[in-house]
Amino acid sequence: MDIGLSGYQWVLLSQTNPAPQHLKERFGEVFAQVLYNRKDLFDKDFSDDYIIPQLRNLINPSYFYSLEEVALKLVNAIKKQKRIVIYGDYDADGITSTALLVNFFRDIKVPVKYYIPSRFTEGYGLNKEAIKSISTEADILIVVDSGTNAIEELLYAKSLGLEVFVLDHHEPSDFWTDKNPLSFDSSINIVNPKFYDDEKISPMFKHLATVGIAFYLISLIKRLLNIEIKLRSYLDIVAIGTVADVVPMSFINRVMVKTGIEEINKKHRVGITKLTEAASIQRDINTQDIGFMIGPRINAAGRLADARKSVKLLITKDETRATILANELENLNRKRQKITDNVIKEAESELNKYPFENAIVLGRENWHSGVIGIVAGKLAEKYKIPTVILSIENGKAVGSARSVAKVNIYKALDKCKDLFEKFGGHSAAAGFSTKSDKIHDLRYRLNRSVEEVAEEKPWAVKEVDMEVPLSYWDKGKILQIYQLAPFGEKNPYPKFIDRHLRVDYFSVYGKNLVILDLRDRIKKVFTVKWWKGQDIINQISVGSIIDILYIPEISNYKGIESIEFIVDDIKIVK
Repeated sequence: MDIGLSGYQWVLLSQTNPAPQHLKERFGEVFAQVLYNRKDLFDKDFSDDYIIPQLRNLINPSYFYSLEEVALKLVNAIKKQKRIVIYGDYDADGITSTALLVNFFRDIKVPVKYYIPSRFTEGYGLNKEAIKSISTEADILIVVDSGTNAIEELLYAKSLGLEVFVLDHHEPSDFWTDKNPLSFDSSINIVNPKFYDDEKISPMFKHLATVGIAFYLISLIKRLLNIEIKLRSYLDIVAIGTVADVVPMSFINRVMVKTGIEEINKKHRVGITKLTEAASIQRDINTQDIGFMIGPRINAAGRLADARKSVKLLITKDETRATILANELENLNRKRQKITDNVIKEAESELNKYPFENAIVLGRENWHSGVIGIVAGKLAEKYKIPTVILSIENGKAVGSARSVAKVNIYKALDKCKDLFEKFGGHSAAAGFSTKSDKIHDLRYRLNRSVEEVAEEKPWAVKEVDMEVPLSYWDKGKILQIYQLAPFGEKNPYPKFIDRHLRVDYFSVYGKNLVILDLRDRIKKVFTVKWWKGQDIINQISVGSIIDILYIPEISNYKGIESIEFIVDDIKIVK
C-alpha cells in the first residue's frame, strides 16, 4: 500500500480501472489510461468531438428537456413587457447567474432588477418577506441557484400574483418523488436537470452549475426572439461560476470554461479585468486562477458583507466604478483570510474536547458564518474525514459541511435531517441550520451515519492515473494529455507515479516552495517543484530513496517553454 507523507493513500487507477486494449492501440498506453480514468465524462465511443472541447460542438439547447417550454413562456412575458426581478444567491454560482441574466436582459433592452438575500439576516434561499417586497415591483420572478425545494415560498409567490421561473441544480427533496415539476403548477416553472433520468436528458446537463443552465436559457431566448447577439461573450461569467461552484468538468462545462477563459483573457469585461488586476494576476488566467483567486474574491462579498458588490462588479461598464469595486473585494478577501485563519486555530484547539472517529463536528459562539465552509474544508483536508463547522448565535446554529473522496456527506447528513430546520447540499458539501442544543446529538449520529454511507476505508485517497517515469515526457506527450483540459472536479490534472528516485539535493525557497534534484535508476537527474512541502521536508535527506506522485506541465516563463514536474506527494522508500 502506498501512503504518502501527506497521509493520503495513493490509488493507482491503471490497476483498479485498466484501459481496454482497443483504446491503447488507438491513443497509446498513457493517454488511453488517462482518458479511460475519466470515462464517465465522455461518450461511449471516445470521439474526438468530446475529447477536444470546441464551442461549435456544444450540445444544442433544444435537447435540454423542459427548457424550451419554459423559455417560450419567458419570451411571451418579455413580449408583454412584464416586469422582471431576478432572485439570486450570495455564493459564486448565484452571483454569476444573476449577473449573467442581468447583463443579457439589459443588452437586449429588457428592463430587469435583481435581489440578493443577506447571508446573515435572511440565510440561504427564498424567504417570504423578500418575496412580498419583490411582488410590489415585479410580475416575473426568476430564482437562480435555489428554489427547487422551497415549495411553501414558491406557492406564496404565486399567491401574490407572481409567475415564477426557477433555475437550479440542487438535489430535489423527497417532496418531488411522485411529482412532475412540469405539471406541478402553471405559474411555477422549475428548470433543474436533476429531476429527470438519463432517458429524458443527457447526463452532461446534470453537471451544469446554475450559471450554465442560465446560459442555455438565454441561448434559447435569443433564438426565440430572433435577435442578433454574440452569446460567446457571456461565457467569461459562466466560466467563473462553473469553476467556483466545483461542478464536474464534463464536456459541456469544459467547452464553456475553455471558451470563457479565452473571453476573460481578451479583457472585454471591465469588472473581471479590474478584479484580476487587484489580485495581481499579470498573465493569462487559467482554471486554477479562477478556483483559488477569482472565485474567492467574488465570494468574499457575500461571506463578509453584501454579495451585491460582486454582482455590480460583473455588470458595470464603468472603468472607475469597476476599479473601486474590485479593490473592495480584494480588501474583503484579505479580511476573510484573516478571519478564516483565526477560526481554524480556535477550531483545532477545540478538537481535544470532542474525540472523533468518522467525522468532526465543532461549533462555537461568534464563529463567523461566512467562513465556516472554508474552515470545514481545511479541516477535512487536514484530518481526512468529513467535517462540520457551526456558527452559534442566540441558541441557533448555522452549519457547513465538507467531505472527503469516499463519503457522500449529503447522504450522511440526510440520516440526521430531523435535527435540522433547513438542509441542503450535495455529495461533497452541505449546509443546514439547527438549534445549538442539537449539536451534541449531531456529533454522535453523524459519526455513525458517515460509516453507514461511506465506501470502504481509507476514505482519504489520491487517485493516480498510472506509473510513468519522468523520463517518458516530452512536449508533445504533455500536450496530448492536456487536450483534456480544462481540468477540475471529476476531471483532475493527470497525476503519475515514478518510483525509486534518489534525492541528490533539495532546498526550501520562501515559505512554500521546495526544489529537489532527483536521480532515476539510469542516473538521469530531474529537477522537480514541491509546493507546500516545507512542513514535511525534514523527513527527507540527501540520499533518501523516494517514490513521487507528480503532475507534468509545460511552463512558459518570459516566453521560454520548458517541461516542469510538480510534486503532489512523496513516499519514502528508504
